[in-house]
Formats: sequence, structure tokens, C-alpha cells
Amino acid sequence: MRFILRSSFAVVWAVLALGCATTSPDASAAGHAECLVCKHNADLACVDVAVKADTPHYDFNGKTYYFCSDTCRDEFAKKPGKYAKPAP
Repeated sequence: MRFILRSSFAVVWAVLALGCATTSPDASAAGHAECLVCKHNADLACVDVAVKADTPHYDFNGKTYYFCSDTCRDEFAKKPGKYAKPAP
């Protein structure tokens, strides 16, 4: 029983760690991005965004950012500097 609990914990931890490990808000080759508003608000259920043609997005400082909802996009648009890191 202890082995099952440890294994389950390890799997859950790995999924959470890998799901949040992306550093680029732009769409990757796999068609995923992270919602920076949800990330900032620690809403980990919505951080990972599957990028499709109708995915809410916003262009800021030459980059396209993708969001889980229109609400998050609108929140980002109000203060993009709050959520987006400046380019190095």
C-alpha cells in the first residue's frame, strides 16, 4: 500500500512539475502555451493552453501570448507588463 501511495505521489508531482515547466508564453511546436494570468494567480488548472485557431491571444512587444479564456486575455490587456517578463 505504501508503494502505491508513493508511486501515485511521484506521478502527480511529475505531471504538475512538467506541466508548469514551459518558460515561453508563445505557442510551441506542439501547439501549447501557458496562460500567464492563470500562472500569476496560481490557478494551475488553467495554465496549460492548447493553441488552436480560435484560442484567445494578445500581441505585446512583438510576441503573441495565448490565454485559456477571453477573460484572462482581457485582464492581460489591461496591464501586460504585470504578467509578461521584459525581453532580455
